[in-house]
Amino acid sequence: MCKCKSGCANRRWACLKSGQSCTEDCHCQQCQNPLNGMDVEHFSMCLIQNIHAYKALSQDELDETYALPCEHAELPLKTLLIGYECPECIEGYSYSLCWNDVVQQGNTWHCEVCGTCRDWREWHCASCNRRTYGVTLPCEGCGASALYGSMAC
Repeated sequence: MCKCKSGCANRRWACLKSGQSCTEDCHCQQCQNPLNGMDVEHFSMCLIQNIHAYKALSQDELDETYALPCEHAELPLKTLLIGYECPECIEGYSYSLCWNDVVQQGNTWHCEVCGTCRDWREWHCASCNRRTYGVTLPCEGCGASALYGSMAC
């Protein structure tokens, strides 16, 4: 619950930062949280942090189809923004607004620190805040092994 006095227009405020709509309990003044009135339960962090780009999409753009990397199907953008599991290859796919492309879930994740989608082998160190590439710990920068956030889309 936030108590902002500047309209909840940026990610500094608790509700938007946590990917939630504001409620009456927030006591916001002139609330402009872009998630208000949206069912964000199934939204990925990529979609939440790029909500303005999502809201700017036309119905024609949402209906445009994209081929899955596995080539088993073509699906509309509105479906891929939420995520789709291909029944033939049992892989999950979604559309990354950061990369403007269909990505295989598990091979990418949306970094809340950077605010962009990253390769699954990249992670942020909670100690030195440096992005590190690699599948093993510790951090190359400071030797710590603490990660920021979840690394799953």
